[in-house]
Amino acid sequence: MKAAIALSLLLLFAQNSLQDDSPAQKACKALHEKYPKLTAYGLDHAYIEANTDFYTSSAFFGPACVFEPSDSYQMADAVLTFQNFTSPFAVRGGGHMPIADAANINSTGILLSTAGLSQVQVSDDKKTVNIGPGNHWVDVYKGLEPYGLTVVGVPGLLLGGGVSYFGNEYGWGSANIASFTVVLANGTVAVARADNEYSDLFWALRGGGNSFGIVTNFEMTTIDAPEVMIGLASYVNNEHTADAFIDAVHDYAVSGTKDYKSATIPTVEFIQALGTTFYTSFVFHNGKNESPASLKKFLGTKNGTSSNDKGLKTMTNSYSHRSMYKWTTELDPTFPLLKGDRQRFYVLNIHASNREAIAIVHDTYLDIAKSELPPGVLVAALAFPAVGEKYIEASTVNGGDPMSLDPEGAPYIWVEESITALSTVTDEQLDEFYDKANSDITKRLKEKGIDSPAFLDLNDANPKQDVFSTYPKENVDRLKKIRAKYDPERVYTELMPGGWKVD
Repeated sequence: MKAAIALSLLLLFAQNSLQDDSPAQKACKALHEKYPKLTAYGLDHAYIEANTDFYTSSAFFGPACVFEPSDSYQMADAVLTFQNFTSPFAVRGGGHMPIADAANINSTGILLSTAGLSQVQVSDDKKTVNIGPGNHWVDVYKGLEPYGLTVVGVPGLLLGGGVSYFGNEYGWGSANIASFTVVLANGTVAVARADNEYSDLFWALRGGGNSFGIVTNFEMTTIDAPEVMIGLASYVNNEHTADAFIDAVHDYAVSGTKDYKSATIPTVEFIQALGTTFYTSFVFHNGKNESPASLKKFLGTKNGTSSNDKGLKTMTNSYSHRSMYKWTTELDPTFPLLKGDRQRFYVLNIHASNREAIAIVHDTYLDIAKSELPPGVLVAALAFPAVGEKYIEASTVNGGDPMSLDPEGAPYIWVEESITALSTVTDEQLDEFYDKANSDITKRLKEKGIDSPAFLDLNDANPKQDVFSTYPKENVDRLKKIRAKYDPERVYTELMPGGWKVD
């Protein structure tokens, strides 16, 4: 059955990509004549890979063709070609954004694949590394491991700021960028730095999204971290687990984030088919500390602990000493299992100092998940990553960023609500659940007099959420002026409609 469905999809993509004399087809023809080895159609392997290697099945669209440039100037040539024929287009990096049109387009447009821009080049002094937008985490970590180095983020993630394990120490991933190489709408290949003539563009790209150009290289500052302590802990689910989990989330956010070398991603998952919940946490420490006080509650106690102990009890715990590359290779084999499933996110911001707010989000989401999720949902999850004051302060380097978060409001928790479902479930069905769950969460928070911070993390937001309305107004106005300066014809807004725009 799966083989038949896959074949029918491929034939559909092939038919879509061969539709007649549209602007996209004219642009495809022009690119193919000039770059025959870089332009793919229909059943070409490069086409199929670029069109289907996405985190969510909702992004399998079938563009008119796929163009895969190998340098910035070929990318610039493609952008000028699209304008010449008024052809819509999309750009894909790693394909992780769980929004259908964020990084793909249907047969009315062309998909620009950055797979040919996968450089990982360490500078002679080892202080920076050039990273292409076609890389995934595993590619970057593999390239850096021989040098005992790592970085705070990878392309794609960085244009929205970028949260990572190193965030409490080094801030947003975008705070650790030395320069962006950018293809502007007029075909110019510019290098934007904090201290050159493109400093305004540099600022905009540190969290302003994709309205300004196509980044073909991220020059990032490196971190000396040959090995770290990292792992995944899972917990026994008993009558105390939910309260112990909420306690641990609250305690880490308030106190643990002061240990800026630490990080956690505490997660609760509701498995619809089983009708039960599972609690886990990624735990991280930059160094060799096997039992940091900041992570004590998440590292848990062993299953055999007295029943009088109401803390988290671990079923499994892989927290140990390893390189980031080795850690990523442990995780990567699980990702193909999700291919073909539908993914959908929603983000919620709460003040982490209020334990009751954490409990309301946890309890309300899970209660509604048990009764309101459509059939076909596999997992509905909540993740509670905490963002401390040091995280925000570290992000102010080199002129700051468009988010301009207030460190006095920290710690925050940017709750990531995520759903994994069969491809037969629609985005509209999942959004109905999100609307219901978050309406009830907001109502219960207000009943308790609990205010939520406005800011929404771009990388985890739902398409229905207005991300830029949560940025400071003066910053949004500045972003619009920068967009008008570098893209007066709105090429990266009108011809490239996917992604978050500053309008």
